[in-house]
Amino acid sequence: MPVTSIYLIRHAETTWNAERRLQGKLDAPLSERGALQVRALVDALRPVRFAALYASPLPRAQETARPVAAAQGLSVRIVDAFREIDQGEWESRLIDEVRQNDGERLQAWWDSPDAVRMPGGEMLAEVQARAVAALGELATRHDGETIAIVAHGGVNKTLLLWVLGAPLASYWRLRQHNACINVVEFDDGTSRVITINETAHLGDDAWLSA
Repeated sequence: MPVTSIYLIRHAETTWNAERRLQGKLDAPLSERGALQVRALVDALRPVRFAALYASPLPRAQETARPVAAAQGLSVRIVDAFREIDQGEWESRLIDEVRQNDGERLQAWWDSPDAVRMPGGEMLAEVQARAVAALGELATRHDGETIAIVAHGGVNKTLLLWVLGAPLASYWRLRQHNACINVVEFDDGTSRVITINETAHLGDDAWLSA
């Protein structure tokens, strides 16, 4: 059976990532480290021939995706369903600020992420539902091909948990470094994870990133 391979990539580091500031549906420019991470991604992915490259509509994902696509002679196709989790009133705040102002709910988010809605934001199940639907559509459209998706840490984790058949309560048991690479496969109705949070192309820089 033909195998469909999907490279699921997290965007490179932003200035807000470096500050430990929550982003969600808001955005910040890539940091200097982030720009270096993009170059490393381009080099690491150059040998892979993608049939198409998709990205979240948020600028940090597009800034990461465009050089990868350009190196392959592709354009970036935007999929709204891959936007990051809406973090509501927490967005643009430092983690320490949220801890001071909404500490009980923040602790609940860390303890039981599947059961918490950030004030004015989304729940993980809502993020997973939209992202999984989009992933399934692309897997069908590109049957037997290899494609890339540049998205976000939260979105990527909900997708990986779905492929693994793991509960959303395990959200914090997965790590997604900036500019990491994950690979999932689909064939004959079966999905599997091949690679999670690959950062070898980043060298030691990976462990300094959010």
